[in-house]
Formats: sequence, structure tokens, C-alpha cells
Amino acid sequence: MTEVRNLLEEMALDSGMTEGSFSSLGMLITDSSLAADEPALRAAHDGLRGLYGKVARPGEDGDTDAKTMEQRGRLLGLLDVTFWSLRRLPSELQLNLDPHGHAARFLTEIATEPGLSNAQLAERLGVDITEVSRVGRKLLASGVAWKSRQWRYNCWNITPRGAAYLEQAGLAGRRSAAK
Repeated sequence: MTEVRNLLEEMALDSGMTEGSFSSLGMLITDSSLAADEPALRAAHDGLRGLYGKVARPGEDGDTDAKTMEQRGRLLGLLDVTFWSLRRLPSELQLNLDPHGHAARFLTEIATEPGLSNAQLAERLGVDITEVSRVGRKLLASGVAWKSRQWRYNCWNITPRGAAYLEQAGLAGRRSAAK
């Protein structure tokens, strides 16, 4: 969220709307969307609305330079992306995970040590890889976990929303123990 705000402040300056700044903002919005980071997406959306309002509008004669028109179009495109990203976020968390269940233990493990693979999680949780995949899909759909591919393996990480859930549920800082 801080990076988004800083970039938008930089873009608000007269010479701040460069090709690189639009690309950087697009990357930050994409990352925020993938991580279900609602505060960062809201900051981006609100900042883009303010920035769009500051960009010169066509005069009465309809004369606006091509650069301004391009900037307005790019800002509108990013506004659309943030709007739909916010709409597609998982609804408020209603996971109510059992603190000793596989899902809560999975989440605490990846919060403690990001980047764990399915096999590592299966070993730590005392379950098979199929169970890790099933639980992982549930957490992924809820927006509290994120997986990436490293070679042939999944690497699991917690999202900002997942970290907030662990705090809210009183599970933050707790390390699970295999049954």
C-alpha cells in the first residue's frame, strides 16, 4: 500500500506520468489483486481517481494534446482494473478455522516459513500431499494463501489477508505441531 501511494504521489507531479510509472503501477495493482490485498487496491483506486481528476480535460474547442489523451486513457484503464479487482476479492473472511485443523495449521506454517512446498507441508502437518493440495485450494480460493511454481514444485506463501486473519483468530506467531 505504501509503494502504491508513493508512486501515485510521484505521478501527480507534472513530469511523473512516465511509461515506467504506468508499468510500475500496473505491476503493483496486479500483485495486490493476486495477493487479495484490499487496502493496497483501495489506495490505488482512490489515488487513480484523484489523479484522473487532475489530468487536463479537453477544452471547449475539444483541443487536447495526444499525450494528455493517452494519459487519461491509461488512467481510466487502471481504474477499471482496480474496480474489478476490488469486486472480485473474496468476501469478508468467514473461515472460522479450527485452530488444530489442517487449514489453520497449513496457514500458520506458511506464515512462519514462507515458500514451503507441498511435500514439506505434508511432512510438517502429518498428512499426505493430496490433503495439502485440497486444503491449499481452499485457502487459495479464500485469498489467504498464494502459491507459485518453483521448478516442478508449489511454493506456498501467506497473503496480507491471511496474515490479518491469523491475527484476528489469535493464531499469529503460533507454530503448528504435527499430530
